[in-house]
Amino acid sequence: MTSTALEDLARHPEPPLWRTPGLAVLFTASTTARLANEAARIALVLLVLDRTGSSSLAGALVAALTLPALVTGPLLGAWLDRTRHRRSAFVANELLLTSALVGVLLAAGHASSWCVVLLGGLAGLTLPVLTGGFTGLIAPLVPPDLLRRAYGAESTSYNVAGVAGPGLAGAVAAWSPVAAALVCIGLSVVALAAVTRVPMPPPSGASGTLLGTVAAGLRHLATTPPLRSVTVATTLSFLGMGAFPVVFPALAQQVGASRAASGALFSGFAIGALIGSLAMAARSPRTGPLRLAMLGISGLVVVFAGLAVVPSLALALVLIVVAGVFEGPVLSSTLTVREQHSPSWMRTQVVTTAASIKFGAYALGAAIGGHVVASDGGRAGVWFVTLMQVVGVVAGAFALGGPALRHRLASARVDDREHPPGGR
Repeated sequence: MTSTALEDLARHPEPPLWRTPGLAVLFTASTTARLANEAARIALVLLVLDRTGSSSLAGALVAALTLPALVTGPLLGAWLDRTRHRRSAFVANELLLTSALVGVLLAAGHASSWCVVLLGGLAGLTLPVLTGGFTGLIAPLVPPDLLRRAYGAESTSYNVAGVAGPGLAGAVAAWSPVAAALVCIGLSVVALAAVTRVPMPPPSGASGTLLGTVAAGLRHLATTPPLRSVTVATTLSFLGMGAFPVVFPALAQQVGASRAASGALFSGFAIGALIGSLAMAARSPRTGPLRLAMLGISGLVVVFAGLAVVPSLALALVLIVVAGVFEGPVLSSTLTVREQHSPSWMRTQVVTTAASIKFGAYALGAAIGGHVVASDGGRAGVWFVTLMQVVGVVAGAFALGGPALRHRLASARVDDREHPPGGR
């Protein structure tokens, strides 16, 4: 940073983010709800593996937990932008998660596989609430000059939950997978209490029919180059990461540890992402958000390739933390791109739709990863994850749009505000 920039920063310091009314309550509730979800995802996989030994069923369960969001995301997002009853969706999410946890606890190893998968699908119906639902509440609360830092804090919320949730589930599951599921039920009940205190801004003024609004949001995602690019790149990246819940237990065993050590791998990834996200929340970066997202996914390619050949759990943990450091800015930058290029009346819908497409890819990745691990082992699963990062970067670059590609990436700035008509 030049001396002129430092002098300018001293004269015009960025205002405190956390003095924004209602923001601390929002992040407390969103982090608690995400903590319950992250812990439950790992606890359920470890419970199924313990009772059935089937990587394929574990992968199918992860897919079931995420696949419904592909359909419900656009609908829930459009509805949340229009309704005065937003809180009911947040409450329903926790009730469904609790019901699914109880059901899988009773059914895994005792009922047919389709019953376990169906219960996972039940919990996945309202998953977009944890992404676009909470994220859509940020912009109405936060001044425009603090939004990029607020989205850095939002990605920190995901990563705090990602650190504590899998670590807690893995640690308890090492003693008893059943106890881990019971702990997750308790977390979900706590999250239910937390979301009742979240400030709910009024509707943003969306008009027309619900299905018409959904169609408009899909067109907007498909025809706005920066949104299209970041959505394609992160979706394919996420498709690879969908294999994590089945790859990590297998990789842990291949490096001489137990399946429960996969909780440490999940937590290591989230710790790294937390470091990257905290840096984004502390100070707005000078690199444009779209370019930063692409650079982050490119870094993941290198680190995951190293993870595929590690000889020990300790080295795997080091590499997975580094991978998380690259992933942290990807998430916050993605949220920033979505906010910058979306009109206020479809902001929640854009986030839930894009996130739901990612979750659909995550579900597909989980299913593919389950089969890859079952046939070729954990290291082959990591190579699958690596390949999808490469495909994501290349496809995202092409999705940005022909001859303008280099110009768009090179000219990306912190204050990039190429809003479409009707933007914020």
